[in-house]
Formats: sequence, structure tokens, C-alpha cells
Amino acid sequence: MNVTDLQRLAGHLRNHGLQVVALEPELRLHATNPLHSLLTEEIVAEGGRYVTSFSYEIGERGREKACADRIAHLLAVRRPTTAEAS
Repeated sequence: MNVTDLQRLAGHLRNHGLQVVALEPELRLHATNPLHSLLTEEIVAEGGRYVTSFSYEIGERGREKACADRIAHLLAVRRPTTAEAS
């Protein structure tokens, strides 16, 4: 896992409308639903997988878009439209 993978995941999360802070040395993201600031999630890279702070496995490296979709679902945000996703 590297910083580029993390940045790619962060971009997909932003496409969902989430606020994202990347802590690159730790390979960690902090995602927040801007409409409900108590809805937050820490995502870390462990090996080749993304995992939440509650040890919920989100997905694997190379599948950042699918991982972002799952995280957005956890944080109660909508899916981006086709135009927003590109």
C-alpha cells in the first residue's frame, strides 16, 4: 500500500461529498459526513486492505472506488452521479 493508493481512495470519497483528511505517513484517512459531523470513520491501510477503526474490512488495494462506495454507505451519503464520478 502506498500514498498514491490512499490519495486515490480519498478522491473517490470526496466525490461522494465526504470531507477527507489524509494522514499520509500513517496511511490513514479520516472521512466525515459534512452534514452530520458525528458520522466519521478512520480508514487505515493494513497490508493490501483498507480497514475501519472498528476493524471492519472495507476492501482491497486496487478497488478504491468500491471501497469508497462502502465507506460512503457507512457514513450515510449518496452515491455520486455518473458525471461526478468521472
